[in-house]
Amino acid sequence: MVQAEANNPQLQAARRSIAVAEAGTTIADVGPNPRLALDAPVGLAETKRTFSLEQPFELGGKREARLNLARNQVRAAQLQLDILRWRIRGDVRQAYAELAIAQAARRQVERTVELAQQLVEIARKRLAAGDVAEADLIQVRFVLERTRQRLEPTANRIRQATIRLDTLLGEPTDDSIEPSDRRVFSLSVEENRIAPEAPQAIPDLKVLKALAQEHRLDLSLAALQQRLSDDQLTLARAGQIPNISLATGFTWDPANQTTAALLGLRIDLPIFNPRQGEVNQAIATRSLAEVQRKVMERQVEQEVAAAYADARTAERLLKQDRMVLLPQAEKVLDLARKSYQFGQTGLGEVLIAQQSVQDQRDAYYNDVLAYQTALGSLERAVNQPLASYSDAPTTP
Repeated sequence: MVQAEANNPQLQAARRSIAVAEAGTTIADVGPNPRLALDAPVGLAETKRTFSLEQPFELGGKREARLNLARNQVRAAQLQLDILRWRIRGDVRQAYAELAIAQAARRQVERTVELAQQLVEIARKRLAAGDVAEADLIQVRFVLERTRQRLEPTANRIRQATIRLDTLLGEPTDDSIEPSDRRVFSLSVEENRIAPEAPQAIPDLKVLKALAQEHRLDLSLAALQQRLSDDQLTLARAGQIPNISLATGFTWDPANQTTAALLGLRIDLPIFNPRQGEVNQAIATRSLAEVQRKVMERQVEQEVAAAYADARTAERLLKQDRMVLLPQAEKVLDLARKSYQFGQTGLGEVLIAQQSVQDQRDAYYNDVLAYQTALGSLERAVNQPLASYSDAPTTP
C-alpha cells in the first residue's frame, strides 16, 4: 500500500483536486475591486471633466458565507481522497490475492503434470509386463498432453494479475511481482499448507455495524454534503441583500478654472432579479442532501450485512476445504494410483479420481480467492482494518 500511495495515478489526481479546492478558499476570501472612472464630455455644451473612485462593499455576510463554503469544499476533497485510498487499498489487496492464487494454481498444474508423467510411466511398465493393453498408455499420454495444455492459461492468468497489480501500484506493466506474504498465501497442498490462515477472527455483525457508523467515510462525506448545502443556502440568502458602493472624486471645469468635490453612495436595486431562484435552488439542494444522507446510512448498513454474510460463508467453505475435502481428495488419488499400479483397478478409475481431485483443487483456489475478497469487502464496508479489532468482543 505504501507504493500505491506514492505512485497510484488516481491518488495523485485526487491530491491535486485538494489543491484546486484550497485555491477556491483564496478566491472566496477576495473582496470586490475598486473602480476608477473618468468622464469627459464630447461637444461644446459641456466642458467639465470628472474623476471618481468607487469602492463596492459586500453586505449580508457574503464573504464569510463564501469562505465557509470553500473551506467545507476543501474538507470534501480531502474526504474523497480518503475514500479513494480505501478503494485503492481494497483493489490492491484483491489484485495481490489474485496474483498469489494464480501463481499457486500454476504450481498446482505443474504438479499435476508431474503426476500425469508418473502415471504414463506406470502404464508403460504395466504394458511391458503384459498387464494392460496399449490403449491404456495411449490414453494416459493423451491425459498428459491435455494437462500440459493447461499451463498456458495459468501463465496468462499470472500475466493478467501482474498487469492489474502493476497498474494499481503505478509501476510499468511488464514488472514482475512475487507475493511475499507466505503466511497468508501459503497454498501448498503437498506440504500440508492447504489454506491461508485467517489473519483474525471476524467481529460480530453488531460490532461491525457500529464501526461502520463511526468510521465509514461515505457517511462523513454525506454529512459534509449536507453542511455544504446549508452553506450554499446561506450564501444564496446573503446574495439577496444588495451591496453598496461608496464613491469619491472631483470635477474640473477648464473653461471656468473651477473644481468641485464629489461624494456618492450607490446601491443595487433588486427589482428584476431578487435572487429568489438561487435561494429556492439551495433549499432544494439541502433537501436532496438530507435524503441522500439517509439513503447512504441505509446503504452502509446493507453493505456491512452483505459483506459479513459473504465473509462467514467463505470462512465456512474454506474450513470445509481444509479439514475435509482436500485431505480426502489426496487420499482418494493416492489410493487410486496405487491400486492401478498393482493391477487392482482399471485406468478409468484412476482418471476419474484424478479429475475429481483436480476439480476440488480448482474449487479450493476459488474459495481462497472468495475468502480474501470477502475480507477485503468487509474492511471496505467499515473503513477499518479488521486486524485492529481481532480481539473485539462479540455483542450478545
